[in-house]
Amino acid sequence: MSRRMWKQGSATAARLAALAALAFALAGCDYVIQPLKGTEGRTQVYAAVGRDGAPNAGVVVTSLGAIVIDPPLTPTLGDRMNADALSRSKAFWDDLYKGRSEKPRTLAPPVLYVLNTTYRGSHSFGDTAFDQTADIITTDRAGKYLAHIDTVRKMREVLKSDFKVPGLEGHHITPPVITFEGTLTLHTPEVEVKMISLGDCVGEGDCVIYLPQQKVLFAGDVVIPNFVPFPDGRTPTVRNWVKALQYLNSLDIDVLVPGHGPVKEGKDAKDAIKSQTEFLTTLWAEVKRASEAGKSAEQAAREVKLPTYATWARYTEWLPGNVQLIYKEFSSGGTEKAPPTPGGAGAAVPNGIGAPDPYTDK
Repeated sequence: MSRRMWKQGSATAARLAALAALAFALAGCDYVIQPLKGTEGRTQVYAAVGRDGAPNAGVVVTSLGAIVIDPPLTPTLGDRMNADALSRSKAFWDDLYKGRSEKPRTLAPPVLYVLNTTYRGSHSFGDTAFDQTADIITTDRAGKYLAHIDTVRKMREVLKSDFKVPGLEGHHITPPVITFEGTLTLHTPEVEVKMISLGDCVGEGDCVIYLPQQKVLFAGDVVIPNFVPFPDGRTPTVRNWVKALQYLNSLDIDVLVPGHGPVKEGKDAKDAIKSQTEFLTTLWAEVKRASEAGKSAEQAAREVKLPTYATWARYTEWLPGNVQLIYKEFSSGGTEKAPPTPGGAGAAVPNGIGAPDPYTDK
């Protein structure tokens, strides 16, 4: 499944046991592992839900190895997520061989792939914990940022100064070894994992992770209901963001893991996409109204208000920056770089979206 081989032996087992036993006390950056309740088949799918609005991540465990999605914030959190993924991989492995006459020929597989929905540090700075065993994958555009030293340094400083995230001194991100555009699919015996490029939405090169058989979507920061988007470093590409949300709404989804906030299930999954879309389109309309009234970008940033969304996190601090981004995009008259069609040309819906899960009825 990966070009890398995992190491075995007592030293590795001891290290993993030590990691699993560590008490974690990173205030404001903690997460809780939550098994998802979608149609899971034999594959174990988990969300790592950040406490108090900290970023969300994910773990998918299969018989070929584990897949981690968006390891967050710090190398320490990445180490913890690695241990969490390995412990669940071992439980899956033991269950797989329970009652069989043959014994497993190896230890339980490690994390083989790390998937980044974005280059932003809150969803990628944990990658370093996996660089000895895992292939890190993201889109072409996001990969360029993760490989750029100055970009990584600036993201690190923002996390330290604006969000008071500890443990980042001297931290260097591990760049991806695989990048793609369009759709990249990982095939395992139990599940297909699709990375779908959405182009420039929150930033350059965003993508989502979709498990069509399980009907689970890891949306990253493309869907963050009840959170006003962080404007710094954003691209003025809200029009494409809305198009991407319309595409996501066409997918068959039972469970949605947003970039921040609680997991959404059933009707709430599509409602989260709807809420995100309505926020952006409402904000767009208000900025357009201000522009047509002759307001400058600075005036619009001071005056545009969205009372319906006043309870959303960071409303007061970050709404003005979002107003200015939309003002810039609106004023550009569509001259911003055109992002690719979500999923690649001619891929409005991924292949296999209606394929049956062979384990559902077992």
